[in-house]
Amino acid sequence: MPNPPPRRSPRASRPRAPAPRRVGKTERWLNLLAFLLDRRYPVSREQILSEVEDYRGDWLKGGDTARQSVRRKFERDKRELRELGIVIQPERQKVTADHTAVEVEAYLLRPRDFYLPYLDLRQGGASVRRPYHLPSIAIKPEDLAILRRAAERVLALGATPLAASAASALRKLSFDLPGVVVPGDEAVLHAPTAGSFDRIFSVLREGVERRRAVQCRYYSIGRDREEERVVEPYGLMLTWGHWYCIARSRARDAIRVFRLDRMRNAELLEGSEAGFEIPAGFAVGDYLDRAPWELSGDPAVPVRVRLRFPHSRWCMSEGIGGVVQATDDAGGAVFEFGVRAPDAFIRWLLPFGNQAEILEPANLAARLQAEQARVRALYT
Repeated sequence: MPNPPPRRSPRASRPRAPAPRRVGKTERWLNLLAFLLDRRYPVSREQILSEVEDYRGDWLKGGDTARQSVRRKFERDKRELRELGIVIQPERQKVTADHTAVEVEAYLLRPRDFYLPYLDLRQGGASVRRPYHLPSIAIKPEDLAILRRAAERVLALGATPLAASAASALRKLSFDLPGVVVPGDEAVLHAPTAGSFDRIFSVLREGVERRRAVQCRYYSIGRDREEERVVEPYGLMLTWGHWYCIARSRARDAIRVFRLDRMRNAELLEGSEAGFEIPAGFAVGDYLDRAPWELSGDPAVPVRVRLRFPHSRWCMSEGIGGVVQATDDAGGAVFEFGVRAPDAFIRWLLPFGNQAEILEPANLAARLQAEQARVRALYT
């Protein structure tokens, strides 16, 4: 009787663990800078190497040779970042363990060493105080005019050695001093529309012009389902990169705002029930200056949000929300928003990550945390 085939050991049948993901140098630098900017106190080298992506794999699981390689990579990254003008300041930090105090090397990236000074426009002999704790440079209005004209003329020359510097100077002016336009440098990118978008837009435009109701399938994010709708389109507008239709929902007998890219199977109604009248005093322009979370007929709920720097500065320069507390010790600010559509507001805050915190109301803060946890789960 032939011998049975050898049995494979359980270890041999187990699938191999996936190799740790390797990131490029630029991504590693960004991970390192983001890690340090998120901390206000010096961080030990061991903590950096055990938590920052592309260091931690070999540092935590590798042998002595791998750990030496990680140390050299970290030192090389520090040196190359220093050559780019980003200084990761080394400090001595005392660590207490087993009744002994040992000094270890720690690192700190100060925001004032990382961010450029802000430009203040000198008015009436005094510079305007900015709501953040960073150095600033005061310039006179006449100097601003000269600087702007010079940069624009250099940029207009085309491919010259100073073109990139001129464009950078204009971007700096446009951020620090809102109202300074960057000529030829602004680009608006829109997500590609679906193939059916043109037809839906034509149907709704015809409905607006002929005052005919439209029947369609509409996906509601709040309910997470698609529903049949009959709407009376009052007007169309493009705002925040999306096309919207302001219309009366017959099912709810109220004016609602619908995003065109969430519509399907739009058709004009026919017959005596298809016509409608637009209320006196309605104007599409009344909706143009609203943020997506304001595009609803529901009562506005005041929501207070703490935004960290530099997101706070961006909101100030764009005029989004009202500043309640101009700044805190970390350079952020507390804003108040009038929120009519909570789902849209939560989706707007999601890309801010831990840079945004809803202070009140508590139920909306819990919704944001739950949505952040859901998104994190998709990527872990």
